[in-house]
Amino acid sequence: MDKIRKRWLMPWMVCLLISCTEDHPNIRPAFVFEDGTEVTIGPDAGDQAQLAFNSSATWKASGQAEWYSLSPTYGKGGDGLITVTATAGNYTGEERKDTFTLRSGNLARAIIVTQAAGKYVKTEQSEYHVAAEGGYLEVNFSSNLNSQDIVVASEAEWLAQPQTKTAMAEAQEYFVPLSVLPNTDNTSRTAYLDFYYQDTAGYDILLTTVTITQDGNGSGYSSSDYSADKTLRVMQTATAGSGIPFVLMGDGFVDTDIADGTYDKVMDRALENLFSEEPIRSLRDYFTVYAVTAVSKNGEFGRGYETAFGCQMEGNGSTGISGNEETVVEYAQCVEGIDMANTLAVVVLNSTEYAGTTYFGFTNSSGSSYNEFAIAYCPVINGLEDEKFRQVLTHEAIGHGFTKLYDEYAYEAYGAIPQTEVLQTQYLQRLMGWAANVDFTSDPDKVLWTKFLHDDRYAGEGLGVFEGACTYWSGAYRPSEESMMNNNTEGFNAPSRQAIFNQVMKLGEGRTPDYEEFVTFDRQTVTGSGAKRTATPRSAAKAFAPPRLTNKKLF
Repeated sequence: MDKIRKRWLMPWMVCLLISCTEDHPNIRPAFVFEDGTEVTIGPDAGDQAQLAFNSSATWKASGQAEWYSLSPTYGKGGDGLITVTATAGNYTGEERKDTFTLRSGNLARAIIVTQAAGKYVKTEQSEYHVAAEGGYLEVNFSSNLNSQDIVVASEAEWLAQPQTKTAMAEAQEYFVPLSVLPNTDNTSRTAYLDFYYQDTAGYDILLTTVTITQDGNGSGYSSSDYSADKTLRVMQTATAGSGIPFVLMGDGFVDTDIADGTYDKVMDRALENLFSEEPIRSLRDYFTVYAVTAVSKNGEFGRGYETAFGCQMEGNGSTGISGNEETVVEYAQCVEGIDMANTLAVVVLNSTEYAGTTYFGFTNSSGSSYNEFAIAYCPVINGLEDEKFRQVLTHEAIGHGFTKLYDEYAYEAYGAIPQTEVLQTQYLQRLMGWAANVDFTSDPDKVLWTKFLHDDRYAGEGLGVFEGACTYWSGAYRPSEESMMNNNTEGFNAPSRQAIFNQVMKLGEGRTPDYEEFVTFDRQTVTGSGAKRTATPRSAAKAFAPPRLTNKKLF
């Protein structure tokens, strides 16, 4: 009987399917676009446009360039609306294009995004090289602005105050005449010439930057004695926990710097600076610290010089530093049996430049998971005893490198944080416990540090939910107005101190402490400890380099 029913039902179902198709010949495709598949946004950061469409099923957008963001990036079937926001201004003089992909099931549609060309300055060269004796330098450029609307600025005292001068008004071609003073130091020096225009709201918009490098007046000394290279000094041995490894090394130190004790003095000062703030000052016994000697060929950085780790100042108004990460690992592995996955490498540059950058987010050998290894680069800013050296080294090495805290400062020109960065940071917060000092909600009952906001024991610390973090002006929030992760002042705020304490317990004892254990420790070490410090705030005009998430395998 069952078999007979099946024979009668099967033809009936086929007829039904055919009938449905014939009754609805105009079945809607997966996507229907209101105004086509192209979007044009304005030239300035923050400019927006929208893509309106209808989807017959769930959809997802992906693959956009870094100069714009999409929100939302996924949705259900029905009417959809994606807002395209410029995250960077287009000041190249030409429009730029990119394509992102809109997918629903197996169907993919390419969406073209165009950013209009805005105000621009095009320099004849992006870099200039000047001899040590100095002299006259002419920087030629063209622009679609009138000369009175262009602001040219430099903080370098060895460059005469630049003034724009019209050469051919109709062609809008200009030049900046500069008088370069002689360089009497052995080290080469670098200056940045910034070209701005002022928008209708009165804000200075940076259009481009020219880098000017002047040779040093040194003898061009090169090391000849490399016998001390890769020698190891145990600076302190842990007396608590398993011994969390820090490895210190220097770049740009020649053989005479090692022979006369300069190298050791720099490493010793760096060690004390690393443990100068709470709570790591009171947790110092958990760390074993090494110094590895690195002999550089030259004692200067820049064009024509060779150093052990090849460190370079990023320039263009940034405090960024890069180096040879593989070589840093090689020197750190001079420590026999070191646990590289949980090591912090600190590279101190033999320079007084104000700079600093930390790299983390390295992966295991298969690339399937992150480890805690980090490299923090920091020069001897203004000299060994200068407070800025201590502050920046603490910010970079302890804040970013060891604890993986994020920056709490913001630049108005950067606008709103892109959704892609929000999602990436939230992923790292869940997976690794990193970035514990920032969040993306203004709700005090939902932020990561909500316990502190409802704890009377922290009522006097000025904690709250302050907009502006991760370098972005809006959409990201920090726990305090000032902190070591903002202007390098006021010490670490309570959520950051908890993150440091938790990291020490995790790596040193293999456990995660609860909130009350931290509070008990914190009240004993921070109250009356002088951990809150005041120093000169950073210059708002200088873009500080955020930590770099590498996603790179090194060992």
